[in-house]
Amino acid sequence: MNTTTHFHPDETMLMEFSAGTLATAPSICVSAHLHFCSQCKNQLLRLNQIGSQLLSEAQPMAIDDSTFDAVMEKIDSGDLPAVSNARTESANNSLGFPYPVSKLVKNSLVSQTWKRLSGSVDIARFKTGQQEFEVALHKICAGGKTPKHDHQGLEYTVVLKGSFSDENAVYREGDFLVRKPGDVHQPMGAQNGECICLSALSAPIKLTNPLGFLMKPWLRINPM
Repeated sequence: MNTTTHFHPDETMLMEFSAGTLATAPSICVSAHLHFCSQCKNQLLRLNQIGSQLLSEAQPMAIDDSTFDAVMEKIDSGDLPAVSNARTESANNSLGFPYPVSKLVKNSLVSQTWKRLSGSVDIARFKTGQQEFEVALHKICAGGKTPKHDHQGLEYTVVLKGSFSDENAVYREGDFLVRKPGDVHQPMGAQNGECICLSALSAPIKLTNPLGFLMKPWLRINPM
């Protein structure tokens, strides 16, 4: 899919993605963004070409049998990043989501039904085999507002459907957002339809409302 995106992962993230060193949860989000963004696909292609050239010029290094066995054991166990290449996208995507998201929905959605997180927001969590980020879908109803909140950790978000806005900008399909500790905002769904986002969250958010502590049990994250 080609669409106009205005917010992208930075070059460092794309370099780590190309090298295969980006962690699993951020890799899932980058792959979802690549489904929408020709600009980042082209940049990733250039990085892959540079990496291939450097690899071809590298001097071979002898390894012992134990290193080879360890690599094969990791491959056999499946303990590898869930997403490493956007070119695996399938044309038979009945869900309308990017391939990595559809694969998650099919294979690792914890519950087949949305769970209410607030009056305007529902959540569906994924099991991704890592313990650093909670990876989930968030759905904001048309015109719905989330509570104003502060981020206590990193959050990567990709808009999959519809759009939402906050005090800073409007975010549309394919946009890739990074929130850092101390970032405060209040997302609001567009009036013309629901918005669905993929998010990877490393720490619970903190509501700025004085009574926000009452919702603390519902704001816990569950990396899995």
